Amino acid sequence: MEMRWDDVRLFLAIARTGTLTAAAPTLAMSQPTAGRRLRALERSCGCALFQRTPRGFVLTGEGQALVFHAERMQEEMLAIERRIGGSSRGLEGELRLSSSEWFGRVVLARHLADFAQRHPEIRLELVADSRMLDLDRREADVVFRFARFDAANVVASRFARVSYELYAARSYLARKHKQHRLIGMNQAYDALADVAWLRDRYPEAPFVVRSNSRDVQAEACARGAGLAVLPRAIGRPLGLVRVSTDRDPPPGREVWVGYHVDLRRLERLRALVDHLTTTVGGEV
Repeated sequence: MEMRWDDVRLFLAIARTGTLTAAAPTLAMSQPTAGRRLRALERSCGCALFQRTPRGFVLTGEGQALVFHAERMQEEMLAIERRIGGSSRGLEGELRLSSSEWFGRVVLARHLADFAQRHPEIRLELVADSRMLDLDRREADVVFRFARFDAANVVASRFARVSYELYAARSYLARKHKQHRLIGMNQAYDALADVAWLRDRYPEAPFVVRSNSRDVQAEACARGAGLAVLPRAIGRPLGLVRVSTDRDPPPGREVWVGYHVDLRRLERLRALVDHLTTTVGGEV
């Protein structure tokens, strides 16, 4: 039996996503190509690896047996890629970064643009997403997140501190509400310190807009929908009014930067992290 690694990668992508439609783009191929490659793999194995159902692809017994070995193959291939990629020299090549949407837009974008002009042979990609991309699988080379990294194979450091303030639009304050109206994170993020602070400060006030996007919250605040706890880096440029309180200000948050230990000698990665650390300055 001859089994190609690219076909094994496709098999794993289908097993994880459940459909050819979802799996094909992750490997930069069309759905018809993915279908042909899967059929070729099944002919090579001499058995069906998936049962085709109206709801998607379901692993057969043979497919389930293959998953374990395929995942081990993938881990080894990824380790080889990281080790070889991490030893390459020179300020050229690709770097993939990940951060939340607002942090990428407000904090990172302009500094990435400066870096790109200084190093035109380095190609940058920023994935603006709240998901934590997997450094082991090289879904990203450098990740910025609002929590410490706890994996032993990640080189991590404190990158910046984000300060928050309570904001409102002038139009909202001019209406003299009997009871304030609040804008905040959606319920999945109720555990965040700034959400708890807002609830404690205004326990009777209703949330009228909730979103996991700080940009959406800021826009709703600017339109006069209510009070919002926002990063200063978002609130100040919008001309929002800082609302004074008789208690401590909203708590800040730490941003951490991390990358896989196998990439610690990658010159272009170190140059980028050093550039961003220096230019951002530790306070946002």
